[in-house]
Amino acid sequence: MSTVNILIRYLLLCLFGTGTLCLVIPLMAGEARPQHDRGVGLYFDQDLLTAGFNQDRDYTTGVAAEFFWQEDGLYLLDRPVKWLGHRFGLLAEDAYFERSFILGSVNFTPDDLSASRPQFDDRPYASLIYLGNKRVYTDDISALALEMRIGVLGTSVAREIQQALHASWRDVTDDREPVDPKGWQHQISNGGEPTLGFRVAYAERLAGAKGRWDLTGTTSTSLGYQTNASVGLSLRAGDIASPVWSLPYDPINRGSFLPSLAGNEWYLWAAYRARVVAYDVLLQGQFRDSAVTFNSDQLRHVVHDAGVGVTLSIEPMQVTFAINGKTSELNVLKADRSHLWGGMYVMLRY
Repeated sequence: MSTVNILIRYLLLCLFGTGTLCLVIPLMAGEARPQHDRGVGLYFDQDLLTAGFNQDRDYTTGVAAEFFWQEDGLYLLDRPVKWLGHRFGLLAEDAYFERSFILGSVNFTPDDLSASRPQFDDRPYASLIYLGNKRVYTDDISALALEMRIGVLGTSVAREIQQALHASWRDVTDDREPVDPKGWQHQISNGGEPTLGFRVAYAERLAGAKGRWDLTGTTSTSLGYQTNASVGLSLRAGDIASPVWSLPYDPINRGSFLPSLAGNEWYLWAAYRARVVAYDVLLQGQFRDSAVTFNSDQLRHVVHDAGVGVTLSIEPMQVTFAINGKTSELNVLKADRSHLWGGMYVMLRY
């Protein structure tokens, strides 16, 4: 192994510094584990779901479909994901794994949707459509996930989705609000631009009573269109049948690990994550010129995310309702604010 590989492996292990990662991965190797049935997760984030707190700004909409435990599918990135894991010594050659592919879209807007001019004192319009391939190496108390995403920034799809949602909401409420957004022509990379990201994440149970509650520590590192590192905690309590790594927290943006339907269950959960941010294409732009962008000095380089929710599983379906939030991502005038949104996540095994 070269000096460079040794250094990279050491840095990654330090980032996931529970002290047990180097022990967990060999234990996964060569295990005879049964294959799960196929399944699909349908995820929907919308600030309209936070009734009474809807502000229709910042992270306004996210939708995704994740197909998991598949033998076949859109695994265009599976080989590079596997190669990187082995290249940096994170994976044993015969380690047990599960995998998924996810198709998703996320949309961001400023506060004033009626303005057609560029808004230099608020966050920019931004959108991303992506395909992600994920490998998750698991045992009963821990999981290591490697994920690569390719995507397109700046398409017109986000505008069409938002306008359709707003029109439907106005029809239901017989109101003039919310207005159709007027400034999507000023979004990041307007007209389209490809982008790429890679993420490594680790979760391990820290404490708990089997079937009743568990406390889990999480860490992750992302490189590419969003470059950051995070540490976090999650807590579940209820009648629990699934492993700790299956918590359905923020599956569209930074991803949970994989859904699980180990049996009928219900639980309440809460999750927290602190992220150190180095670069975010959805705020700073990429290679293509954009009307509104912000530089590194205008970013909040430490951002806090949190979520609470309830998850109910009755085979073959799982349903989650969540309220999520994050602190300000920019230290610029109107953009310096926190944000709340709701989530509904449905998983079906077939």
